[in-house]
Amino acid sequence: MINQRFNLEDYSLPIIISQEARDIATQFALRHQKGGKREQVYLNTLAVWGVNCYLEWMQIATELQTSDSWNPIIQLCANVADLQITGVGRLECRPVREGQQMVSIPPEVQIDRIGYVVVRIFDTLKTAEILGFIPTINQEILPLEQLQPIEELLVHLNSPQGTEFKTPVRLSLWLIDEWTGLWQSVSQQPALGLRSSSRGDEDFIQGAKLIDLKMQLGSQSVVLWVALTPEIEGQIAVRVRLYPVPQDRYLPPNVQLILLSETGEILSEVQSRLQDNYIQLPRFRGMPEEQFRITVCLAEASVTETFIF
Repeated sequence: MINQRFNLEDYSLPIIISQEARDIATQFALRHQKGGKREQVYLNTLAVWGVNCYLEWMQIATELQTSDSWNPIIQLCANVADLQITGVGRLECRPVREGQQMVSIPPEVQIDRIGYVVVRIFDTLKTAEILGFIPTINQEILPLEQLQPIEELLVHLNSPQGTEFKTPVRLSLWLIDEWTGLWQSVSQQPALGLRSSSRGDEDFIQGAKLIDLKMQLGSQSVVLWVALTPEIEGQIAVRVRLYPVPQDRYLPPNVQLILLSETGEILSEVQSRLQDNYIQLPRFRGMPEEQFRITVCLAEASVTETFIF
């Protein structure tokens, strides 16, 4: 059994932060307004860069450019510091400063992660150290003494548990304005460029998430939009759309938006054509505790989100 009270100083791994890493962090930070967001993005970038270096040393393939932490839109919408590990999933890399004995784990990164690595960034911003690893988290503030040695990350990546997982999105929480993961109210994500398409849309609870298909397709991202309307006898009506990201006027052709049952049966689907500015599934309804899945496909790439009423 791992001793959770190991000495951090004995097990930490020193990292030299290169000028290139600091330049990238500065470039990302300057895209945002002055204040806490700039510092957040800067430190997150250095933490991810440091963990990426370590995994490269260990000959573990990563995809830094496709990670959410390298995406300026997601940087603005959420506090993310993830690193995509090829064929495995997203590893969260959380920074702490000198003297801190606890690390903050934002709610939006407590799902869809294969584990968490904590990186101490020294005040000079030229050196850092990887403090340790923890496979799962269910609290927003984690004492550093609960970390495991970083070597446990390698064991975890080679175990059957080191695979990407999806926690169902509970839609009933949206009705009380509680949001999890990277899903947020449309009103809280102005950077996605979504607007109510009609006055009637204002009566719906609207959530959105940036869907990243870049791992297979180079630079393609789209926005998944879900709107809810409570109805009688506990039913909830659902509308689902797919939009282009703000910098793209239209969706790419041949993107498929698919509704599946809990068992994987295709219930409905729609495909984008040339110059579609959004596509939409037929409206459907569900009862409490029912599940469904939404899949976004383009060529060989696909992303599936699971929902529960």
